[in-house]
Amino acid sequence: MTKLIDNINIRIISELVKSPNTSSLALANKLHIPLSSLQRRRARLEKFLLNKAYHVNLKALGGKMGDVIINVEKGKSREVALDVLKKYKNNIMNVSTRINTEHNISAQLLYKDTAELHSLLESIKSIPFVTALQWSEIVEIMGDNSSSVISAFFDQQEKLIVQDTSSKR
Repeated sequence: MTKLIDNINIRIISELVKSPNTSSLALANKLHIPLSSLQRRRARLEKFLLNKAYHVNLKALGGKMGDVIINVEKGKSREVALDVLKKYKNNIMNVSTRINTEHNISAQLLYKDTAELHSLLESIKSIPFVTALQWSEIVEIMGDNSSSVISAFFDQQEKLIVQDTSSKR
């Protein structure tokens, strides 16, 4: 994996994160890299590091999205998380375990109306080892800094690579 992270690939990643639909030709011209080299590098990055995905505007279809934090006891976070993901595959988009003062699970869910949400939450509450839960509905996404954050992360990586190469000389 570390072979994928060099200055050129960091620049390619940064550009693709900002604009995922950029053509290889446009990217090669912008970064002053031969097209064949860029295509080879891009293919390796897309195979091992980058995930390309489409996002559906669920709100436009009448869906509501929210998050639920599930508190569990006895260190059963993983088991409960997998159970939630399996049982509610028509509503739960993703599940993760969290570390804090309690054993928590976070799940992103999709539902049509309040009745469906209520039924879903009551059912989750009845799962063994679940002690409590909280939910919140996503009302409005105000913006997305993902590409800037990822670009900044890779810019820091690039600086570390440059420093490392300089110190070896």
